[in-house]
Amino acid sequence: MDKATQRRTQAFLWRLVKPYRWRLLGGSLMLVLSAAAMLALPQYLKHMFDTALRTGDAGQLAVLAGMMFGTVLVMVGSIFARNKLIAVSAFEMLADLRNQLNAHLLRQDVHFFERRSSGELISRLTADTYTLREFVHLSAPQLVRGMFVGVGTVFALFYTSASLTLLLLLAAGPIALAAKILGKKLRESSRAQMDNRAEFSAALEEAIANIRTVMAFNQQPPLMAKFEEQTREITRLSNQRAMLGASFVAANVVIGFTALIGVVWLGGVRVMEGAMTLGDMMAFLLYLAFAADAVGNVSNFWPAWQGTLGSTERVVALLDEKPQIAGPKTAKALPAAKGGREIVLRGVRYVYPARPEVAALDGVEMRVQPGQKVAVVGPSGAGKSTLFRLLLRLDDVAEGQVLVDGVDVREAGLAELRRQFALVAQDSPLFSGTVGFNVRFARPEATDDEVWAALKAAHADGFVKALPKGLKTAVGEKGVQLSGGQKQRLAIARAVLADAPVLLLDEATAHLDSESEAAIQAALATVGKGRTVVTIAHRLSTVKNADVIFVMDKGRVVASGSHGELMKTSSLYKALAALQLG
Repeated sequence: MDKATQRRTQAFLWRLVKPYRWRLLGGSLMLVLSAAAMLALPQYLKHMFDTALRTGDAGQLAVLAGMMFGTVLVMVGSIFARNKLIAVSAFEMLADLRNQLNAHLLRQDVHFFERRSSGELISRLTADTYTLREFVHLSAPQLVRGMFVGVGTVFALFYTSASLTLLLLLAAGPIALAAKILGKKLRESSRAQMDNRAEFSAALEEAIANIRTVMAFNQQPPLMAKFEEQTREITRLSNQRAMLGASFVAANVVIGFTALIGVVWLGGVRVMEGAMTLGDMMAFLLYLAFAADAVGNVSNFWPAWQGTLGSTERVVALLDEKPQIAGPKTAKALPAAKGGREIVLRGVRYVYPARPEVAALDGVEMRVQPGQKVAVVGPSGAGKSTLFRLLLRLDDVAEGQVLVDGVDVREAGLAELRRQFALVAQDSPLFSGTVGFNVRFARPEATDDEVWAALKAAHADGFVKALPKGLKTAVGEKGVQLSGGQKQRLAIARAVLADAPVLLLDEATAHLDSESEAAIQAALATVGKGRTVVTIAHRLSTVKNADVIFVMDKGRVVASGSHGELMKTSSLYKALAALQLG
């Protein structure tokens, strides 16, 4: 991580912490209070040994014991308050960060998700953000405590015995050197580990999502081998990080215990010579234990900080992503819809972002009147589905205009524009909720009566009523508990409930059996009344009765007219009809 990136990462962490700074400061003060109480304990011990026990004064011993117990209560109370203030802040910061990431992701355009796997994004939303929470909850408080206790014990150790303390300080230099050498390696290892976990999550999520295809082609063995290889690499990196951490701890232990042995030996000699009291020696050793704990807390902070920087860098990189498709600063309002919308394409040209030399659409001219039933047909790759992406502004044209009731879609607000369309796709996805939840996805505030009305319009009320729990029946992940025809009819009901002036049908019956297709065609005939309907279809039997049929080939509109007209004027349409209708 270069210095500029590190500064940006640290600035982001400060912005995340800033709203909770006073609460965290209160927790830090409680932490200091608990540490101060802990530092007082050896002094009670010293006076017990050197005064009460030496003189045999039981009353004084009882007073010292009571004061010691009171100090312990203060320490415990401040520890509880510290944990409450800091832990609650850490969890709320985690929620803030995840909400920020969720909102940021949902504001991205479709290209963002087409470039990334869902597993990678989920890893950043979970593993990386959890690392930040652990840092705020555990590592940072340990550093504050370690620094305060460390400074306090150094003064206490000097006060108790300056010569023994100087011997201990000789160990600080090698420990700091070890931290500097291993810190960079730990940060690099942490970043690589997180990246590999994200890749593994992405591959696993993809395999599970397509498990039927995996099984059909008997690809379990090669996938197992791939996952084993990825797991081994993650394990190798985890082991590498663990060994770096262990090396740091081992170096600290060797240096620290060498100093400790020297202190115990020299202190023992001084007690035997009468230069120190036994109470001083006991207090010094207890302070030494506190110092060792403080050094451990401070030294553990460094690897945690490097890991946090690595995770935060990934989060910041994600938040830096800007959508390619965004609404205008000042949106132009669409006029009120009257029986549908007029849709006009003027000289539309669209190129694939990854292949700018290939035109998916090239000079497309098209006009759809409000309330018309229009079909778009043509061979695969003709550019039909790209039209819908442009209407919904999932993509922008390279040249030309897409107009809805005279307003360029680039000048309309994205939310308002997309409210004008209800889409039923070839494979309309369902969510792993209930039937009611999936239909209401278009309009969450809809009542049960409105949902049933939409289901009836979509010819779906019959099978829903026959389900065990009706609207409350769970459909399973991606609707696996339902047949293809049932899923499509729920998708149509969802589109009906949206009550949009334009209905977009993208191969809505392409993979259904004849019975399901007939039911859905009947539903679409009902749903399309009073709306503009644009249908993309391979099956010409589904569009024969359209008001206008546009024939596309190689990104262009090559013919238009009714079925009868096109059978006389378009050789491509006639060939498609001969192939499909016989």
